[in-house]
Amino acid sequence: PTGIPMQRFTHGHGADFRCCFAIPAERPVALFVGRLGHEKNVGFLLQMMQIAVRTRHDWMLLITGEGPARESLQKQAQQLGLQNNVQFIGYLDRNSTLLDAYAAADVFVFASRTETQGLVLLEAMAMNCPVLALAEMGTVDILKPQRGCMIAQHDPTAFAASLNQLINNPPLRQQLAVAARTYAQEWSDTAMAARLAQLYRQMVNGEALATNTLTAVKN
Repeated sequence: PTGIPMQRFTHGHGADFRCCFAIPAERPVALFVGRLGHEKNVGFLLQMMQIAVRTRHDWMLLITGEGPARESLQKQAQQLGLQNNVQFIGYLDRNSTLLDAYAAADVFVFASRTETQGLVLLEAMAMNCPVLALAEMGTVDILKPQRGCMIAQHDPTAFAASLNQLINNPPLRQQLAVAARTYAQEWSDTAMAARLAQLYRQMVNGEALATNTLTAVKN
């Protein structure tokens, strides 16, 4: 897998970010980061949020990124009555405001079913942000150990219940946040480079062993 540069994900100014977007410190925030393409299944998150706010009225879903689905998603949010619970905040600079967004969030939510790797999950984890996501295709490799994350069902009601469970259980959320950073370090660029080097060594040694065995047989 592609490693992430952990040195980039060390700090963010969550309080400043909330202030900039007029989000009170006590308001629970769920964050989505990614391209706003139809395949990202962001509409599912909007359906989920409509259910979640029935239990917790002050939820805020922040949707970052740009893409061809943005206009239709904004219309969907209005149709679902989520004008006060969803903000589309566009593209964020990866070296500054995106880090602030991670730091400002209580939970990172993700519902894409077509990812090849899902590295954005690891970015959130590296920023001590617990993840609640579907585990399908590429994301399952990251999520299946359930370290720093919770795996959600592809059902808006069940997903909303898990989201409310997380926000109503601060000790659990803190436990996941700590585990998330530790787990993300295992997917760092240096860790992945070491794994790749080890793979090459195993391949070279295996070829050498096979060559020596073949030579011995011929002799």
